[in-house]
Amino acid sequence: MLFDIKDDEIHRIRNIFSTFDEDGSGSITINELGDIYKALGHQFSDNEVVKMMCDIDLNKDGYVTFHEFLGLYKNHVFFKVQEEKIVEAFKMCDLDGNRYVTLDELKKIMYEVGENLEEPQIRSMLDEVDKDGDDRINFKEFIQLMKIQ
Repeated sequence: MLFDIKDDEIHRIRNIFSTFDEDGSGSITINELGDIYKALGHQFSDNEVVKMMCDIDLNKDGYVTFHEFLGLYKNHVFFKVQEEKIVEAFKMCDLDGNRYVTLDELKKIMYEVGENLEEPQIRSMLDEVDKDGDDRINFKEFIQLMKIQ
């Protein structure tokens, strides 16, 4: 699925987490949380890290387990990266730049990516995600289209 982290990425994140979990306790402190994000290539301000810590540290002990960190990573980093990819894909499909993908644009894109679909199949795709019935796909509907692919 589009918003799932692949096993090799989880393994990479776990290795970095373990590097910062120096005592092997299975948890890290707030200071280490910011360092892990830096090691993963993401910059957050001190305030953002504190907010993340407050959101996840429900028992207020000042520590984050790997499982908690993975949930945090998924919400604050991974989803944002995936969303950026979807925005780029939408821009590529919106050939005329009017912020909608029409049936004709969808046909052209399907042809260009090698999908040999007949117009009724493409129409069915459009109809499935066109929740407002305007015969075109807006960005919110496009996200749904990407999730079912």
